[in-house]
Amino acid sequence: MRNIQIEDELAGLEEWAEEDYVDFDPADHVDSSDALARMKAQVKQIDLARQMKVPLSYISKLEHADQVPDEALQKVKAVLQELRKR
Repeated sequence: MRNIQIEDELAGLEEWAEEDYVDFDPADHVDSSDALARMKAQVKQIDLARQMKVPLSYISKLEHADQVPDEALQKVKAVLQELRKR
């Protein structure tokens, strides 16, 4: 009985067409411009924190803040550009 159920579920998956899939765009779900830039650069918070020589909590605080100082944004941008070069 269990094998039949699994086969039915798999058959249903095969019927999905490629156009049924929607690409995930973080911009649709992330409000923070610095978090979005970090995600697009495929950099983890911990790696950004290490490069900036700040605690991970600082990165999280920046990404959840309503307003981020320009100085902090520029520092994040510079570090992300440096990490992309690697």
